Order: sequence, then C-alpha cells, then structure tokens
Amino acid sequence: MKDNPFAVRGFAKWLALFAGGVLLTVALLFANIPFWAVFAIVLTVWIVVTMGWPLYVLYVTKDRRKIDAFLTKNRSNPLFAYAYAVGHEADEAVIGALETILQTYKQKKVQSVYAANLAVWQQDAEALHRLAVHLPTADYVNYYTAAAVLLEGDTERAETLQKSIRKPWMAHALAASIAKEHGDQTACRREQELAAAHARGIQHYVLTSIFQRDDRFSPTIQ
Repeated sequence: MKDNPFAVRGFAKWLALFAGGVLLTVALLFANIPFWAVFAIVLTVWIVVTMGWPLYVLYVTKDRRKIDAFLTKNRSNPLFAYAYAVGHEADEAVIGALETILQTYKQKKVQSVYAANLAVWQQDAEALHRLAVHLPTADYVNYYTAAAVLLEGDTERAETLQKSIRKPWMAHALAASIAKEHGDQTACRREQELAAAHARGIQHYVLTSIFQRDDRFSPTIQ
C-alpha cells in the first residue's frame, strides 16, 4: 500500500472519519443528548462528509485539478474512465471507453446518450440521426441532431436547432461548433468560454478538454 499514494490517502481518510465519528458520538453522549438523536446526528454528518465531496466534484466545481484527481482515482468506473480519457488520451481510447460504458450499463438513458457520444467521436452522421430521436429531452435531440447536420456541412440547419436549445452550456457549445465551421475563430473562442462558464463538474471538465483538442463537437455527460 505504501507504493500507492491513493490507497494511503484513502486509508487515512477512512481512519480519520472513524476517529471523528467516535469523538463526535462521545461528545454528544456527554452532552446528555438522547441516543437516538446521537445516532441520527452522527449518521447525517457521515453522509454529508462521505457523499458531499464526490457530489461537489461531479456537479459543482469548475476546478479542473480537483476533477482530474477524482477521475484519476476512480478510473475503474467506466463513466469516469471516459471523462478521464477525453482529458488525457487519444481518440481510440475515448472510443474504447464509450464502448465499455455501453457494454456495462444497460439503462435506456445511458445507452441513448453514450451511443450518441460514440457516434460523435466516430463522426457518424447517419448514426446520430438515427439515435437522436431516442434521446431523453428536446435539448438532447436538438443538440445531437445539430451534430449530425454539422458533420454533413449544413450550418444553416444547425443554427436553427441551436436557437431551440434552452440549456445554456449546450447552446453556447453548439454555437462554438457552428462558428468553427464558418471559420470565425473569435466567435468560436467566445462561445467556448460562455459554454465553459455555464457548465460545472465533470461536464465542465469534458467541455474544456474538448475545446483544448480544438477539433470536436462537444459530447454531453449523462
């Protein structure tokens, strides 16, 4: 374990949580708080401490270093392995990660969104048209249909679809792709910055990683 810094930090974290829980329990009991209330308080604190950080990283922060550290530690999870691959690895690894997700998770929403992401990475407009109609919301349908028509060179249709998208980061990310197709690098960078400003957590990480690659439509994180 001494050769694995993540394992060492993980053990230290759980040891600290255990010790903190014991100390909190003793302090509350000495304060003559009923046992059932002590149990409820300790359980609530434990849930907040253990779940709060992952939820903050997944959905709130924009700090790429924090997200990157979390993804590095949790690459055994196929969903996190995909996001990590977008930030660090070649297209083949990203496609492989998406295929693993599709083989692992059979839920309808996961299948539809990540199959569409795979079609984006494979630049398969025909597959995107076929998959888009099965996506969970109108924003997803319009976003991935726009990806398909952009691959076909139809920027006018993409612009029409972009106006129908209500989720801000999606609208700006799509506008960035359209501006790139028009060769307007200034507008593209501006829209990328706006998209990144409206995204948080792993979606922010994937978006900014895609923008650094500078040659992609931006997939979603389900």
